[in-house]
Amino acid sequence: QYQQLCSHPDNLGNIVKINGNNNRQKIIICPFTQCSNILVRNPSASSGYYDIHLSNGSVITVYCDMDGNNCDGEGGWIRVAQLNMSEPGATCPPGLTLQNYNNIDHSLCGRSSSGCASTFFSTYGLNYTKVCGKVRGYQFGSIDAFLFTDIDSTYVEGISITYGSNPRQHIWTYVAGEDDFEAGGDDCPCNNGSSSVVPYFVGNDYYCE
Repeated sequence: QYQQLCSHPDNLGNIVKINGNNNRQKIIICPFTQCSNILVRNPSASSGYYDIHLSNGSVITVYCDMDGNNCDGEGGWIRVAQLNMSEPGATCPPGLTLQNYNNIDHSLCGRSSSGCASTFFSTYGLNYTKVCGKVRGYQFGSIDAFLFTDIDSTYVEGISITYGSNPRQHIWTYVAGEDDFEAGGDDCPCNNGSSSVVPYFVGNDYYCE
């Protein structure tokens, strides 16, 4: 009965009264389970930190993007990761190495050698249907666009966003191509006559420059 009442969007964040045994009244406070729930309840809610309830009953504090400036403009997004190396005191997450270059006025995060470097961000066990955000990459040395067709290999010169494991599931890829106008295998697939092959698991979910 509790779950049925609190699954209705209009009840989230509200106090709900129900009649129990012997007509004794029970009072239930339906918890928020997503940032979008909070925004529906309070359309003027500002971006910031809020408590939400997980399905196992635990409570976590998350940052809610309520204006959607970094997404679709609609708001109600849960931020699971932020890495802005231009901010004072910013550090690289585990798995990525701090890099400094003379022509860039702030530190960057990347790999320490050839191959891949990766880091992990938790989604708190929440179910989700969309992912949004911004990615910025910097060219260093020779770049090769798509390399291989195995998602667990170094399949791209750029940034890969995936979820899960064995195998990982693809979300989106930022691809660095060698040249804007050439048609080699190390250039963007959208170049005229390009021989670069987009891996099957990437599909159309990528951006190349």
